[in-house]
Amino acid sequence: MKRLLKNLLILLTILAVADLTLGALLDVLRDHAPDGRYQKARYTLEQCREDIVIIGSSRGESNYVPEIFEDSLNAPCWNASRGGQGMPFFRCMQEGILARYTPRIVILNLETRILQQDLTPDYEVAGLLRPFYSSHAEIRPILDRISPHEKWLLKSRLYSYNSSFYYLLRPYFFEGLDGHLSDKGWKPREGNVNERLVKDVENLTYDSPLDPEAVAELDLLVGKFLDRGSQVILVVSPDYARKVESSTTLTYLQDFAKKSRVPLFIYSDDTAMAANAGYFADPDHLNETGAVFFSKMLSHEIRQTLPTGILGLAH
Repeated sequence: MKRLLKNLLILLTILAVADLTLGALLDVLRDHAPDGRYQKARYTLEQCREDIVIIGSSRGESNYVPEIFEDSLNAPCWNASRGGQGMPFFRCMQEGILARYTPRIVILNLETRILQQDLTPDYEVAGLLRPFYSSHAEIRPILDRISPHEKWLLKSRLYSYNSSFYYLLRPYFFEGLDGHLSDKGWKPREGNVNERLVKDVENLTYDSPLDPEAVAELDLLVGKFLDRGSQVILVVSPDYARKVESSTTLTYLQDFAKKSRVPLFIYSDDTAMAANAGYFADPDHLNETGAVFFSKMLSHEIRQTLPTGILGLAH
């Protein structure tokens, strides 16, 4: 029995050393990535200090051109959005940013049903940020909600990179697949949606009930930025051939924006954009042409809406 315990202890020691060693190697690859999603997440969590920050999912990532907002609002801009993500990722970006500085303007791109959906899958996809768990205490309470055992599993450095090896190594072989550094977080999409597949703009209504946890997280997200003195701007992007006439989320956002005194721009009912196939790469995302048009339109609206004291703007 003593020999068995001794051999078991040796084996566990070897595994622990291997885990730490390989984890340290993966950390080096993460921290020296030339571009890609880990380089972008690390920049947001550790380095960005732009006056304007954009946070959202794939629509946020593809629809907002930072350079246009910089030119219009006369301030540096960073797009911290990531495709496929939701409220837990947004909150992690917020905590990483506020741990270092307070942006002057925060633009949140929200979906027409984002407050009507269970957050459980969104916590799992936010697991993209597991490699930053050990070095960023501010995001741990959010990632701990992935599962009851998450905080214990994350004692392993290799587990932190579970299912992430492809995206970790990809930037070393394929440049710019997640956007170029010069685009400041923007990931433009190419091509045009096939307009022959759709004849008319579809009118939609989403009346499912609000998810209490999603609502609470949005309230916390906006409230924390406001408490720190950031000007928060809520935006709902347009879709191709879809006009969302109403949704439970949009109704809540309209009331919430009034109570919180934050600007809300809803483009999901913009029939002119929804009918223009030349603006869309697919039904959900603007292409480069559409993103430029949308960013110019939105930045102009923001400029006309914000108080003149913010960023020294003059109407």
